[in-house]
Amino acid sequence: MSRFDGRVVLVTGAGRGMGRVIAQSFAEEGATVVIAARTPSYGEQAVEELTAAGHRASLVRGDLSDRADVARMFEEAVAQHGKLDVVVHCASDNAQGPITQMDDDALDHLLRSNVHSLHWIAKAAVPHLSASEHRGRLVFISSAGANRVFTPGLIAYMSTKAYMEAFARGLAVEVGPQGVLVNVVAPGMIATDRMLGHLQPAMVAAVSSSYAVPRAGQPHEIAAGVMYLASSEASYVTGSVLLIDGGASMAPFPARALLGD
Repeated sequence: MSRFDGRVVLVTGAGRGMGRVIAQSFAEEGATVVIAARTPSYGEQAVEELTAAGHRASLVRGDLSDRADVARMFEEAVAQHGKLDVVVHCASDNAQGPITQMDDDALDHLLRSNVHSLHWIAKAAVPHLSASEHRGRLVFISSAGANRVFTPGLIAYMSTKAYMEAFARGLAVEVGPQGVLVNVVAPGMIATDRMLGHLQPAMVAAVSSSYAVPRAGQPHEIAAGVMYLASSEASYVTGSVLLIDGGASMAPFPARALLGD
């Protein structure tokens, strides 16, 4: 048997990038996967690829910055499959630039997408996760930038991830007696399609050259950490942050020196 046979797993941000790889990894280990995506075309393509490979998958569409959308996504997922055993929250938005120049509307949207959504997801997910016969799991995808490294222009984004980690620790205490384990995976520089669209290979190589593992990470390496935390192997792990960054936070000189001010 695979580790997740008989389990229903919902992954937000699963239409592309890291979320898509996480969803595929769960499907390959026997889970029924619910692809939650804001862009229908990405979500539909992800479901088609999984079902074509013989896996069980379905789609719920929604925008995590909208409270009603979040509630509906979870309602649809449970209506489709009758339960939820694991929720992985991978979706997030970004707002780049100096904080003194950031547009207030962009900041408000970032907070709805990355902070308010945590509360909405917990309220929608915990009642179903607490009913799981496998002990429900909620895994948040944060960032090494939350508390450990600085990237110019990402103060607002990194602050929302620091909030996520604090939220997860508090939620773990609150819902542990209900049979739900809550943990965080904090990726470093991961070679997703989005990241590679912003950084040239030479820049990636330069920034990562000082890491203990001198390269960018791969999405499947993040998926492996998520699946560990969602598995029975992590039955005594909650309120933890699993850092997967190749040693970036211990680099002998900061990436800022290469990226510039």
